[in-house]
Amino acid sequence: MRWWVFILLPFQLLAQETYTNCGDIIPQNYQVSYDADKVYYWNISYGDIIYNQENSITVQWPDSIGTYIISVYTTRFGCEGDTSYHEVVIEDCPYLQIFIPNSFTPNQDNHNETFYVHGADGDEIKLLIIYNRWGEKVYETTSNKPWDGNNCQIGVYTYSIRTHNQHYTGQISLLR
Repeated sequence: MRWWVFILLPFQLLAQETYTNCGDIIPQNYQVSYDADKVYYWNISYGDIIYNQENSITVQWPDSIGTYIISVYTTRFGCEGDTSYHEVVIEDCPYLQIFIPNSFTPNQDNHNETFYVHGADGDEIKLLIIYNRWGEKVYETTSNKPWDGNNCQIGVYTYSIRTHNQHYTGQISLLR
């Protein structure tokens, strides 16, 4: 009687990784144990392999939200060997990506004529109120509709901006 014993050894990459797209995702390195008799074949579902050196690679993941798979399999003496999969998750940034300017110049030169919230999440504005220096409301909108400063004097104004879960206050200078 003959016995055949197969031992399946795990071929491991790191555990699942999660990143957010709040900024640039730096290139990530992946490595598996090295065996001079093996040939390594890497595959990624999306992104760019920017460095490939047999048992290690460097990947530039996209900033698009999604789940991406990295896999590697080996061959040894012409036979397919170990295979490993690894999951990379890119999540949406949990913070609003907005920029609130501190001044604008409605002087009819077609540059910086209105005050509004800039950035990818400008459409998250639920309420925008502008007050003059005496605390009187001079402008109000329930969106990111630009304020043109019409009928307002040069000076410093206060803004109150509300989104679905955050509140911003600050000052804006109206210059001519």
